[in-house]
Amino acid sequence: MVAVAFAPAAAPAYAEAARAAGLAVLVPAGPWDANETLRRVLRRQLMQERENARRTARVLTLSASLMEQAAGPARLLREVATLTGGPVKLIEPGQAEWDWLAAEQPQEVELVRCGRVRTAVVPFGEQELVLHAVGRDRPHRVLAALRSGGWPPYLRQLLAHVAGQVALLDCSVRYRQDREVLCTALRGVRVSVLQYLMLGNWEGAVRVAEPLARLGAAEYGVGEVLAAGRGVVAVVQCAPGEDRTGTAAACEEAVGDGGLVVPCPADPRHIIVVLPQDADDKAAPLALLRPVVGQRPGRLAGVSGPRPWSQTASAYGAAIRALTAAENVPEGIVRDADSSSLLTFLSPEARTWAHQVCAGLWKLTAEQRAQAVPTARHTLAYGALRAGRLLGVDRTTANKRLRVVMQAMGLDHRQVAHRAVADLAFQLADLPLLPDHAPEPPPRLRTLLQEPAVVNWATRELTVLDQTSDATRLLASWFAHNCHAGATATVLGMHRNTFAARLSAVGALLRLPLGEQGAAPYQVLRLLVAAGQISVTAVPDPVAPRS
Repeated sequence: MVAVAFAPAAAPAYAEAARAAGLAVLVPAGPWDANETLRRVLRRQLMQERENARRTARVLTLSASLMEQAAGPARLLREVATLTGGPVKLIEPGQAEWDWLAAEQPQEVELVRCGRVRTAVVPFGEQELVLHAVGRDRPHRVLAALRSGGWPPYLRQLLAHVAGQVALLDCSVRYRQDREVLCTALRGVRVSVLQYLMLGNWEGAVRVAEPLARLGAAEYGVGEVLAAGRGVVAVVQCAPGEDRTGTAAACEEAVGDGGLVVPCPADPRHIIVVLPQDADDKAAPLALLRPVVGQRPGRLAGVSGPRPWSQTASAYGAAIRALTAAENVPEGIVRDADSSSLLTFLSPEARTWAHQVCAGLWKLTAEQRAQAVPTARHTLAYGALRAGRLLGVDRTTANKRLRVVMQAMGLDHRQVAHRAVADLAFQLADLPLLPDHAPEPPPRLRTLLQEPAVVNWATRELTVLDQTSDATRLLASWFAHNCHAGATATVLGMHRNTFAARLSAVGALLRLPLGEQGAAPYQVLRLLVAAGQISVTAVPDPVAPRS
């Protein structure tokens, strides 16, 4: 900063005033030089103002970019240090920089931190230190900047801008972190809602979802689902190599606030979509999810038929079956045909048999029934590992509860044929007893499986195996060895991997995932027994005949 005398005659007075202010003075060489001096001074001033504005704009532009990225202020502070020619740091107690500055200027640092002053400028050795309080909440973090030769007013103004931008960037980072925590919590709530629905506990799902009411439950698809009495379950499988996050986002965009989208806790490739639906509007889920499947080659989807929420687990199983079938259709999406179920063709007397089998569960305590029976049913349906993940228990607990339940039913949990009987009994027990069909004594399972309607249905279902040689022999041998792949492969004289590939191919024909744990083997065993391909004596009947 300098003083300028625009006429030689005024030079003594200007010089006196300049000395008093501690400024240098420019004196024109003659009257003819006054205008040129003024022009040069104004040009220099304009150039400096432009440079100051450019620096400020650069800082604000960078800050806006970092705010969009929800990034911290580190990059901004490095840029400001380059522009000002001195270190610029954001400090707080516990940092080495804080201890160093507080040791030299403890009073000023503490005044700014406590909010008694917003800014302070103090000498620091041969440099000048500027301190700025950052943010609104006390105690503040402190923006500290050092510079040799002092801080001109325009650089101090730049630091004031920077302090404000740092506070905004901090808010952006905290918002991102809070949102991530909230999204994680919401994902957990959605998983819990799904788990309660899988257990048939609608009331429990409502209780878990209550915190979402304050956030707008419909926004997260929970309100629409829980308000409906029934609906469908769909399972969408990611394309090979695709990140599940993208598939989940596509599903959420497709269903909007009208459904519940949950990354499957049991399979990292799957997204579970729960949609409320009327029984008469069967095409709606397919219409919603068909664009999702078509967005990327390799995506697949299976959709169940409409069921009450008490049968959500059954709907999930139907969706898995449909997903297996979707592998063999060009569209990549299939709706499960409920008419292909054995339950459709069994006579009403089968329900009496099932209730008789399940009567053994009353030997258990009420607590055991409440905990073990739902877990056992899911373990039968999906295998111990998947059931445990779906319900939030470990694999060992799932197997232990299955053993307790099946022992009470008079069955051995280690035998595939016994598990097939328990699985059928549980499915039939969900159906109400019909007063007109309560024979005494209860029917035998073997008699039920040999009824003409059941035999004809099973024979039709197995016709798809005619195109594959020795498929029935492969399955019969597999069941004879309790579904142990290694032992079966040895007996059939093939490598274990070859056997696994052939088993998977047979499962694809039957639209059942035979290569995975769950109820698919039980369904095939019952088919083979009903069709006469395996002796009916292969399945046990825990209901003892009456004399």
